[in-house]
Amino acid sequence: MWIAAVITVCAVSCIQPPLHLPGQEIQMQMPRVETELSVVWDVDASVDEDWYYGWDATDDSIWGNIGYTMPKSYEVYRYFKGDNPNAWHTNVDAFSIRTNKFRRYYQFGYYDMLFYSDVESKDGTQVLLMHETLDSITATTTGTRGLSRSAFHSKVTEGDTTGVVGLLNQPEIFYGAYPENIYISPNLEDYEYDPEENVYVKRIDAKLRPLVYIYLVQFILYNNEDGKIKAVNGNAALSSMASSTNVNTGHTGIKPAVVYFTTRMKKNLMVKGRRSDVIGGKLTTFGLCDNDHYTRGGAMYAGSRTNLNNHLYFDLVWKNNGIKTYEFDVTDQCRRQAHGGIITVEIDCAKLTPPKPGKGSAGSLFIPTVEDYEEVYWEFEF
Repeated sequence: MWIAAVITVCAVSCIQPPLHLPGQEIQMQMPRVETELSVVWDVDASVDEDWYYGWDATDDSIWGNIGYTMPKSYEVYRYFKGDNPNAWHTNVDAFSIRTNKFRRYYQFGYYDMLFYSDVESKDGTQVLLMHETLDSITATTTGTRGLSRSAFHSKVTEGDTTGVVGLLNQPEIFYGAYPENIYISPNLEDYEYDPEENVYVKRIDAKLRPLVYIYLVQFILYNNEDGKIKAVNGNAALSSMASSTNVNTGHTGIKPAVVYFTTRMKKNLMVKGRRSDVIGGKLTTFGLCDNDHYTRGGAMYAGSRTNLNNHLYFDLVWKNNGIKTYEFDVTDQCRRQAHGGIITVEIDCAKLTPPKPGKGSAGSLFIPTVEDYEEVYWEFEF
C-alpha cells in the first residue's frame, strides 16, 4: 500500500588504485563516498477493498496525492565518532543535496548519518518545525488557530490521561533514516574492486521511511435516503496523536495533541452492495504517542505503549441547517494501524435525531451536543 514507502540509500566509498606497491605497506587515500537514493515499495495493499470514499480530482486538489511521493531534496548530517563506535556526538557536518546522488570524502573511523527529506509545502506555508541538538533532531508542527477548545474541555478531568494538550496542524510528509556505526576502514579487504570503474568500493545500505503517516478517514452514512444529513461543513479532528517525533530514531513523543483535518461528502456511493452517502478526508500525523518507527529494531510494532484513547470529532449538517458535533472512540482502529491506514465509522442515520431548535445550529467544530449521544448507532469496520 502507499503506507510504507521505502527509500534505499546506497553509499559507495571509492578508493582509487594503486593503493600500494609490492613489498610496501598499504597507504590508503581518504575514501570518497558516493551516495544514491531511490524509492522502492515493500508493502502492497489495495485501497479498493476497504476504502469506499474514492479519490477524485477535487480531493487531489484539496489534500494532494492519496499516497506518498518521491522527495526531491534532502538534508544530510554526518556525525564522526573517531575510533569509538560508542562515542557521543561532538560535532556534525551538515549539508543539503538537491538530487538523489552526492559525493563526500570520509575520514577513517565510525560515523552515524542522518538523512531526511525536505518538505515541499503546497502553498509555501510549511508547518513542520525542526528542533536540532548535537545528538538528535525533533520534529513538531505549529498550532492550529480558530478551533473552539470547548469541545474538548468536557473530556479533561483530574487524572485523565486522555486530556487534550494542544491543537496542532497536520505535519507535511517527510522521510528519514539513521544508519549508525558506519565504519570507514583502512583495511583493503573491507572493499570490493570494481574493474569497470577501476575503483575499490564500500557499500552502505540504509532505508528512509515515512516519519509522518497517512490516515484515510471515512464515515459511512446508512439510511440517509431522506437526506436528513444533507452535508458537512468540513470540520473534523483526531485526538491523542503524537505532537512530535524523533527524526533520528522515528520514535514519537509522549505528549498528545488533537490534529485538525477537513472532510467532504459524496452521495449515492456503493458500499457493500448498498447505496450510501460517504464522508471522507485525509489526515497526516506523526502517529501514536510513544510509538516506534515503522521498522525500528527490524520489526513493525503493534502500537503505542500509552493508555491514551483516540477520539474522532466531526460535524454533521442536518437538513434543517442545524449542526451537531459527534465524537467516537477509534482507539482500536488506530492501534491496529499504528503507522497509518484506513479508519472507518459506520453511522445508521435512522437512529439520529435532528438538533433541537437553537441548539448546535451556530456551532461548528467544536461544541459537542451531549444530548442524543446515546441515540447514535455506531459500529467498527473490521
